[in-house]
Amino acid sequence: MKKNLITVLILALCIINLAFNILLVFTFVPSVKKTNKLVGDIMAVLDLEMSSQTAGNSGFDVSNLAPFQLEQSNPINLAADGSGKLHVVQYGLTINLDKTAADYTEVSTNLTNSTSLVYDMTRNIIGKYTYDQVIDVTVQNQIKAELLASLKETFNTECIYSISFYNWVAQ
Repeated sequence: MKKNLITVLILALCIINLAFNILLVFTFVPSVKKTNKLVGDIMAVLDLEMSSQTAGNSGFDVSNLAPFQLEQSNPINLAADGSGKLHVVQYGLTINLDKTAADYTEVSTNLTNSTSLVYDMTRNIIGKYTYDQVIDVTVQNQIKAELLASLKETFNTECIYSISFYNWVAQ
């Protein structure tokens, strides 16, 4: 009699376990499908963004860059931040030129002859920012973008590919 009672108890537990498994499947499968669709949509957007970034630069070879390096300049006074302290930034600047551009030789010569103009443009752009701003990487990238646009406009060229700072020290 005990054997039959234990068998019935095990059978009842198996049926309860089966019922809970069915409940779990019907509870979690819809939410997992929604999550999977969301992840798929996010991956599609990221793939789209990555392909658009590479599409713009797909025809450019880095070996076609010619660096035009300006030595580390004198310190630039930063805008007042209200603390009463004078803050400065010191940097080195590299202007990357596209050697395949039609006006590469002309722009390279103009840059060599106009280094003081480039320093002045850089000083005017960086001098607008406060110490707290120039230590932020996103603001440094904004400064690079402003300087790049300003140089392209001043020298009337697309030969200037990018701007790089080195030895960036803000105090």
